[in-house]
Amino acid sequence: MMAKTEAKDTQSQGTAVGPAYLSVAQRLRSFIVDERLKIGDSLPTERQLAERFVVSRHSLREALRVLQEQGILAPQQGSGNYIASTDIDLLEDHLRRETPSDATHQNQDIFEFRAMMEPEIAALAAERISDRELRGLTDIVTQQGGERNPRTLRLLDDAFHLGIARAAGNHVVSSVIRSINSVVGQVRGEVYQGPTRHRVSLAGHQEILEALAARDSGAARRAMQSHIARIRGFVMDDD
Repeated sequence: MMAKTEAKDTQSQGTAVGPAYLSVAQRLRSFIVDERLKIGDSLPTERQLAERFVVSRHSLREALRVLQEQGILAPQQGSGNYIASTDIDLLEDHLRRETPSDATHQNQDIFEFRAMMEPEIAALAAERISDRELRGLTDIVTQQGGERNPRTLRLLDDAFHLGIARAAGNHVVSSVIRSINSVVGQVRGEVYQGPTRHRVSLAGHQEILEALAARDSGAARRAMQSHIARIRGFVMDDD
């Protein structure tokens, strides 16, 4: 029965983007915003949510766990999950207001931020990443290698960088990276306009993944620095 339900998960989402629960987590976040839920409000039961989104209970529970780790939800024994924070959405709104509308300046600011933050996040992730998290990142890179749809590739890229942030084990870091992903998706989309850019991005992710698998923080830092520099070269040269 579980295998049939998991298959339905993939069918209901079209092209799968990394682990199914990542898509479910995003849909849950949209549900919270659309329903205007406030701090202290309870979510519907797992059964109701699984039926609403047409997903398995397993994928739903993993998605709920993601939102719990991000501080958006908090479990309450015997009564499901309730909204613990709306700070993430406030942060995204603030970032959208503060990000320059001019494409060149926006790109410069984004890459400057990434160059400051993500190499250190990768280094910390190399020290803390679990075998489960490593398998999840491996699955994402494997799917990226066979994917050609630019939108799907952008979502996979988001999932990869967010997965590293989560592996660092710092909820503030993962929340900021997720918020940055939601604001700057267009810049990441530009990376996949052409097979050469796709190959460069994939190679960078593979190098980072190898360093994480070796639990080598120095190599992870250098691999992320190199990856961001290469992608920045592609995007900024075209501005």
